[in-house]
Amino acid sequence: MKNYDVVVIGFGPVGQMLSAQLGQAGHSVAAFEAYETLYGLSRAGHMDDEIVRTLQKIGIDDEFKSDAVPWDMYDMRTKAFDGDLLLRMDWSQVGPHGHRGHWIFYQNYLELAMHRAVTETGNVDITMGTKAVDFEQDDDGVTITLEHRKSGERTQVRAKYLVAADGANSSIRQSLGIKTWIGNCDYNQLVVDCREKHKLNFEFDNGQFADPARPGCLFQLGAHHHRWEWTLLPGEKPEDFTEERVWELLKPWVGPDDVEILRRPVYNFREVVAEHWQDGRVFLAGDSAHVLWPFAGEGMCNGIRDASSLAWRLNLVLRGQASTQILDSYTADRKPIFVAWMNLSREIGLPCVITDPEIAAMRDQGLKAALADPSLMPPMPQIPGPTAFVRPGDPTGGTVGVQGNVEVDGTTGLFDDLVGTGWVLLSTDAEAQTSLSAQQKDLMDRVGIVFAHVGAPGSGAPVVDVDGTYGQWLTDLGRSTVLVRPDFWLFGSTEHASDAGTLLDSLADGFAGRFPTPARVPQPDEIAAESDATPAGV
Repeated sequence: MKNYDVVVIGFGPVGQMLSAQLGQAGHSVAAFEAYETLYGLSRAGHMDDEIVRTLQKIGIDDEFKSDAVPWDMYDMRTKAFDGDLLLRMDWSQVGPHGHRGHWIFYQNYLELAMHRAVTETGNVDITMGTKAVDFEQDDDGVTITLEHRKSGERTQVRAKYLVAADGANSSIRQSLGIKTWIGNCDYNQLVVDCREKHKLNFEFDNGQFADPARPGCLFQLGAHHHRWEWTLLPGEKPEDFTEERVWELLKPWVGPDDVEILRRPVYNFREVVAEHWQDGRVFLAGDSAHVLWPFAGEGMCNGIRDASSLAWRLNLVLRGQASTQILDSYTADRKPIFVAWMNLSREIGLPCVITDPEIAAMRDQGLKAALADPSLMPPMPQIPGPTAFVRPGDPTGGTVGVQGNVEVDGTTGLFDDLVGTGWVLLSTDAEAQTSLSAQQKDLMDRVGIVFAHVGAPGSGAPVVDVDGTYGQWLTDLGRSTVLVRPDFWLFGSTEHASDAGTLLDSLADGFAGRFPTPARVPQPDEIAAESDATPAGV
């Protein structure tokens, strides 16, 4: 029986990201996928700057951008053609993670890039066409029984930890008996993905047409693909949408000479959250743990956040540098963030799928008034950061660890590329390093914490803040020194560089399991009840 550090069930983007990060950290991983090949059809289509930075971490951001398209403007109109503008959001800015804030892409190309990153680690065994049929965990690990889908042959492998990235119908979650919270599942959406036969340009692209007669949207999937979506009307069924019917819907834009239809499924909008995402040595990640509406474009993004959140914790435990108690903060770190995204996705989506003309007219009136007077638009709900493993009592814990352009030894580029990722102690003052005790320096060496002394051009700092990103960020925080987690969130910060050692002392306490046990994670309905935000015009 083969033994691994981690077995990953499911080799979509979530399983790929986890495998890549663990493989690059030197751990032995086995990934098993039920399909014979990579899935081959795009599902996700949007990615934010945090996730692009995560691709940068595993070395595939440039490959991703070779076909992905930065999303400049998000519009919502009353109709697909000659409609009134209801909402416009400028998405052309660079986000805090150093990349454009929004990207639209073709998932197949992303998966090919991630597959390459995984195989290049040399530490991950990938087996396709094989599913997990049973597992048993004990004090030392997990024994997984696998079955080849064609031959029926069964084998077993052993791992210290098992991660279920096997989708919304996760057999592992079901075997564990983990209950799920079910939210709003009231709408069905036809999704039509097409490949261009020649270059297409539309006057209105990359937005929603909130026409109660047939609500929908269209947007690019990278440079050579397009997606159209339509909400099913009351009384319509998925089987009503034959290929002939789909061509009729596409007719105002394209015909068979313009595009090839790649797929045309009907999806049911679902909200599902597993009660807990860990059972001993078994973890849930991605859709096995949660599902949300697609309107924020954050389904896959949240799964990749799960993978990153798990990867650094498993890395520390497998290397013997942290207590297994650090794993217990995974659900508490991630679940509240996902639920916030789920609520936001619903708030964005509900105005888009209205089929009642009277209610749509009320929505239009409210949104048009907000266009004329932006003060009438309720503020966008803020997505929280992870706070289950941060320095206790630190108000900056769980805020974004910003990335900007820097110069190091005459080379200019993004911070993570030139300085490094993982744990980073960043300061505007060299004293943050020189003031450390021998014990604190030993912790930095053992864990591989990078120290970065950042300063303005001409300051003499070895990491030059070429566009002022770090100076402005730290000024806004009122801090000189920050400790950044491997998933780009702050563990904590200090006002004075001479206090940097207190961050490392607190980190050592967390690694040793001396942090308070994470509080019970509220159920989604409890968290949602705390928000009184109401979508404009509804």
